Amino acid sequence: MKHKLYLLTFLASLTISSSSFAAQMKDMEDGDEAVAEISKSDINRIKLSGDRIRATNANAGEMEISKDNITGEIFIRATKYSENKPLNIFITSEQNFTYKLLLYPKAIPAEQIIIKNDAVVSHADEDVAKISKNSYQQQIIALLKAMRTKSKLEQYQISNLRKNIDLGDLTLKRTSTYKGQNFIGETFLLINDSNKVLELEEKMFFKNGVRAIKIENPMLLPDEATEIFIVS
Repeated sequence: MKHKLYLLTFLASLTISSSSFAAQMKDMEDGDEAVAEISKSDINRIKLSGDRIRATNANAGEMEISKDNITGEIFIRATKYSENKPLNIFITSEQNFTYKLLLYPKAIPAEQIIIKNDAVVSHADEDVAKISKNSYQQQIIALLKAMRTKSKLEQYQISNLRKNIDLGDLTLKRTSTYKGQNFIGETFLLINDSNKVLELEEKMFFKNGVRAIKIENPMLLPDEATEIFIVS
């Protein structure tokens, strides 16, 4: 409990004094080494631009290191045993980049060091990718729903141009087409004209370019029919 209280007080003091930090920008690649100055008496901050610090390695007793698990930053202070000699620290990021810093303690105010790596995929880029992926899935879901309910869908042209496909003992008819900028949806009616039970699987209707397949009734008795929705 004592250690937890100390840590909370420590982080609070960092928040109050952060506006007085100086900033050193370091453009680095994976495995690079950079030199920086730190305060030998005050707390110093190290941050990764667009990334988060996962782990650190330094010689025991040379510096106090505190990690903020929310922001992914670390705060360091040179100990009295090492305030007059250069310090080495290795930093590993959540995106698996490793950096080496050679730190020179000086009689200066608190410093902050920001490492920038152009190879980093920023959180903003990840968010855009997630949004794009979600939007892609939502468009397909909306299209399938409109096809199943025979509803109009904004930005889609609906055609009832029918097409019959000969499958021997089966009858397959295309009954409608939804054509949009990104996707084309087709509704088919499949009739089991055989005297056997027919088990349907999505892979039976897969071909290059198909994005989604929905079979209303995958088990057809003789003379039964089902609708099949294909998005490509």
